[in-house]
Parts: sequence; C-alpha cells; structure tokens
Amino acid sequence: MFIIVKFQFDRTKCILPYDPNELRPTKCLKCLEVCPHSLIMFRPFENKEEREKGEAPKFFEIYMVFKAFGNKFCPDCLKCVEICPEQAINIKL
Repeated sequence: MFIIVKFQFDRTKCILPYDPNELRPTKCLKCLEVCPHSLIMFRPFENKEEREKGEAPKFFEIYMVFKAFGNKFCPDCLKCVEICPEQAINIKL
C-alpha cells in the first residue's frame, strides 16, 4: 500500500536566489540534503520577463519528485518540514 503525500511549498517564505559564481542556487537547500530518498529538487522559478529577454533565471523554487515507485515515495518522515528555517514546507497525507 502506497501513501499519497501532498507536498505544499510556500514560495513567498523560501526564496532561492541564483549564485552567479556557482551557476545555481546555494542558499539553504537544507530540505534537499535531509530528504532520505532525494525526492526534493529545485527548478527555475518561471519569470516571463526573464524568459522573453533570454536571461538566466534569478530565483529557483523547490518541488517534490517521485523518481520511481515503491520505497521511493515519501516516507512521511517530515524531516524536510522540521529542518526548514522559514517554515515554507508542509506535507499533508
């Protein structure tokens, strides 16, 4: 039996600014590090003006990915919720 998890992310609380030296966001990312199944990723936050100008994204957002079935589903450990300093993540079953 699989647990269906609804991952909720408040992007107003968590902003991942682009670091031009690293060519990716580098601030925080604690939720990515703590997830035991590596189900949390980050992607560019869509900005229409940047896209139209052909500019690199300046901000990123996190999201949950299910890479495979079975034990790759969220184990409901809530580690990402607990470690987030901005309280930007919420998980509902």
